[in-house]
Amino acid sequence: MQTLVPRPKSTAYPTGRLISGEELLDHPEWGHCELVRGKVVPVSPPRFEHGFVTNWLAFKITAFVTRQRLGKVTVADAGIYTARNPDTVRGPDVAYFSKERLKKERRPVGYSTVAPDLCVEIVSPRDRWSDITEKVNEYLAIGVRLVWVIDPARRKAHVYAPKMPPQVLQGKEKLDRETVLPGFKLSIEELFSELD
Repeated sequence: MQTLVPRPKSTAYPTGRLISGEELLDHPEWGHCELVRGKVVPVSPPRFEHGFVTNWLAFKITAFVTRQRLGKVTVADAGIYTARNPDTVRGPDVAYFSKERLKKERRPVGYSTVAPDLCVEIVSPRDRWSDITEKVNEYLAIGVRLVWVIDPARRKAHVYAPKMPPQVLQGKEKLDRETVLPGFKLSIEELFSELD
């Protein structure tokens, strides 16, 4: 019996043509990246502080969502489509999907075509605010109900929701939104307390 040996895949992603989300999914050797209007955009691995804040916030949200049986939480840049043809695939640091939204797509395989209820982006030192704003606008355009942009360097949180002016929270002010995570409350002070 002949043994089939898979051909090695190229680690260099193509730059002369548009890439689909399905093709991106099929090439993990391209490394940590997002897809923006069909173009692969490499993303640097996050720093310790970024990873720590992401984990701490994801832990708090997951514990609350699990206890209340509200839905599912994803972390570590699990991909979601924010546009098709050409495709854009973003990887929020944390995302919450309510049971109601997940009913629209059985269990997502690959990247989700269902918009999360909540997307969280943790700001890294090299992030440009224009890129963050672009992501926030994409999330809101696909129907994300709430976006939190967490800034560890300034110990602030920026809150975005459709048809509402952005808010900036700090200190004892709380991340909460009754319509998205009813009963969830986390002060900005508490969010960053574990960094000290």
